[in-house]
Amino acid sequence: MESDYTKTVAALLRGPLAGFTAARSEAASALRKQEKPDLARRIAALRKPSAALWALNQVGAVAGDDLAELRSAGDHLSQAQERLLQGDRSAVQEMSAATQRQRRAIDSLSRRLGMVLTASGHAASEETLRRLREDLRSASITDTETWSALWEGRLLSEPESVSFPTLDITDMKRVAEEAADHAVAAQRKRLAAAAENVERAEEIERTAREQEETARQRREHATDALREARDALSKLQQER
Repeated sequence: MESDYTKTVAALLRGPLAGFTAARSEAASALRKQEKPDLARRIAALRKPSAALWALNQVGAVAGDDLAELRSAGDHLSQAQERLLQGDRSAVQEMSAATQRQRRAIDSLSRRLGMVLTASGHAASEETLRRLREDLRSASITDTETWSALWEGRLLSEPESVSFPTLDITDMKRVAEEAADHAVAAQRKRLAAAAENVERAEEIERTAREQEETARQRREHATDALREARDALSKLQQER
C-alpha cells in the first residue's frame, strides 16, 4: 500500500506542473476503481506544488550526479562542524573545503533547475532560484527520509531549515580561537598541577633527606658513645 502511494506521488510530482490537478484527479479515480478508497483519498488530498517544489522534485532525475555531490559535501560539512564545535581545530580546513564543495554543488544544481523551469514554461525568477538554493542547502544536511523523498521526486514540502546554522569562515575562526583559548587554559591548569606535584615531591624528598641526616648524626653519636663506653670498660678491667 505505502509503496503504491509513494510511486503515485512521485509520478504526479515529476509530471508536468500545469497538468498536476488533472493527473491527480485521474489517479484518484483509478484507485477508487481498484477499490483502494483510502489510497485514493490520500492522493486526492495532495496539494499542487509551487514552482520551486516542483523543480526540486525533478532534481534526482535530471541532475543526480550533482545531487550526490551535494549530499557528500553536506555529510562532510556536518561532521567537520561537529568536530570543530568539540574543539578540534584541525577540522577548520576540512570544514572550509566542505563548505566550498557544498556551494559549488548548489550553484550547479540551481542553474540546472532554472533551465528545467524555463524549458517547462515557468519563470525562473530570482526569488524562486533563491528558494531553491536555500532548499538545496537544507537538504544537503537533512534527515535520511527527507533526502530520500527529494532523490525519488516525492517531496511534499520544501525542506525545513536545519536546526543548527552552518558556520561561515568568520564563525570557523571564532570557534577555532575559542577552542584554542580553552586548550591554552586547560594546558595552564595541567602545568600548574604538575608544578604543584613537583613542589610536593621536592618537599617530601627534602624532609626525607633531613630525617636521614638526623638519623646519621644519631648513629654517629651512638657509635662514639659506644666506643667511649668500651674504652672506659677496658681501662677499668686493666686496673684490676
